[in-house]
Amino acid sequence: MSKNIQLNPDIDPQYYSRQLIENGRLQIPNFFQAETAQYLHSLLTTHKKWYMAYNDGNNFYESPIGDFQKMSPQQKQMFMNNIYSRAQNNFQYVFLQYYITQAIELNEDQDHPMHQMHHFVNSSPFLDFMRTLTGVPEIAKSDSYATCYLPGHFLTDHDDNHAKHNRVAAYVFSMTKVWNKNWGGRLAFYDEIGNVTEAFYPTFNTLNIFLIPQSHAVQQVAPFAGGSRTSFLGWLQR
Repeated sequence: MSKNIQLNPDIDPQYYSRQLIENGRLQIPNFFQAETAQYLHSLLTTHKKWYMAYNDGNNFYESPIGDFQKMSPQQKQMFMNNIYSRAQNNFQYVFLQYYITQAIELNEDQDHPMHQMHHFVNSSPFLDFMRTLTGVPEIAKSDSYATCYLPGHFLTDHDDNHAKHNRVAAYVFSMTKVWNKNWGGRLAFYDEIGNVTEAFYPTFNTLNIFLIPQSHAVQQVAPFAGGSRTSFLGWLQR
């Protein structure tokens, strides 16, 4: 099944541009038309081909979720304990991911409905919207991921600078319908001494966008959380 992805026509990027440029970050609610938002949500909640994304220092891994599910409870606990141990003093992350752009480049999962998101974020209407919103007319492309944070998942503090990619801004299409403020999972921003200056709550049909570089993290989803934190995301690049 495929569907034409439509932005909410009532959103004027020029209106929000000053706020983004001055504050470095921004939330825009009701970003997609209602029917599109429901469709994108269904893509995330019915998706089966997730990969466990995690790192060990500067080594980055994507393992099929089935490999993790085959582990014994003891093996799963050891895996997570190793991740938590590394996170004490190092950059660390663990969550479910489907790297849409990479799948297309490798000719994997041809015609998968998820792939529409890559084409959408590289379309002229979307890129023009983002050029106006960010005030950066040189934006040339975007990549695309789908992510799902389950209880225990997190992404520690980093600034999104990349040695090989000229990133302008990061975008997140938040697609979490049901969330509780006690479940964690906020997109948090920090000042130079570690205070949280702002934190975006997981919501439905909301664009979260922030300029790069900027210190931020996804706070751990609580072990007692009663749902998953789902989104599409990527980076706008020159």
